[in-house]
Amino acid sequence: MKLIRWIFAIAILSIWAALIGTALYVAMYKETDTLPDAEAIIVAGGGASRLGGLGPETQARLDRAVALFEEGRAPRLILTGGTGTSNPPVAEAMRAAALEAGVPAEAITVETQSMSTLQNALFTADLETLAPEAPVILVTHRYHLPRANASFRWAGFGDITNAAADPNGGFVISEGMLWEALKWPFNVVRAAAASAAMAGDVPRESYIRYLE
Repeated sequence: MKLIRWIFAIAILSIWAALIGTALYVAMYKETDTLPDAEAIIVAGGGASRLGGLGPETQARLDRAVALFEEGRAPRLILTGGTGTSNPPVAEAMRAAALEAGVPAEAITVETQSMSTLQNALFTADLETLAPEAPVILVTHRYHLPRANASFRWAGFGDITNAAADPNGGFVISEGMLWEALKWPFNVVRAAAASAAMAGDVPRESYIRYLE
């Protein structure tokens, strides 16, 4: 019984720490006037609309990524995100929107299997056309950037520049921020378990579904 109380207390403290840390990051986020050049701009896909198009957050992330591409910050976009429905993967919907916005097809790479931020990172690291040591710009919302950055570093990326889809949004306690408080501890536990599995040469197919 005492052990259960300790586990419960640690879980509550972890959630509070994640919420406070995320809130501070959102409040203090400040982007440099000019982001450094990179080899790729990675967009962490968010939700899709019920009809299979882009949800508002995913659209905002893609818009920011396309703007950075047009500025010449990187020569390619990597769009990552799968789907849990019968609709096309989020990455494919982003690809269609990017093409419509004028991004050349040869400048777009999609990763369509991931169902979580950890899988976004892991499956992007699998791409043979992008070395993990390459400098990349990671685009998502401010509340998601800390966990997304940590996930991509866990997957092996070492040179990451954060770029918010909402750089001037001000401080807002959003639903996404509240969810981050729950997702952070869950993320850490799953990443640790996956790292142990990798170290033990456990086949990826045995644990990859637990990273969804």
